Amino acid sequence: MRVPWSTEMSLAPAVYLVGIGGFSGFFIGYALRKILKILAIAIGVFFLAVISLGYVGAVVINHDGLVEFVSKLLDPNRAAEVLMPLITNFPLVASFTVGFLVGLKKG
Repeated sequence: MRVPWSTEMSLAPAVYLVGIGGFSGFFIGYALRKILKILAIAIGVFFLAVISLGYVGAVVINHDGLVEFVSKLLDPNRAAEVLMPLITNFPLVASFTVGFLVGLKKG
C-alpha cells in the first residue's frame, strides 16, 4: 500500500519555482517602481502638452477613434488566451506576484 505523502515525493520543484518566482518578482518590481517614477513624469508632461495644444487649437483630438482603440485592447473574448498560461503556472505566478508587490513597495 502506498502512502499519499511519502519520502518518494519531493518538494524541490515547487520550492524552486516559488523561490525563483519570488526573487525575480521582487527585483523586477523594484526596478519597475524606479522606472515608473521617471515614466510617470514624462507621460504627465506629454499629456499636458497635448491638452494644451488641443486647448489653443493647434491639435485636433479624435475622441471617437481613441475610444475605439481602447475598447479593442480590452476585448473580453481574448481573456482566456491570457489567463490559461497563468493558471497553469500558478505557483510561479503567485510567488512572482508576491515578490513583485514587495519590490514595488520597497522601491
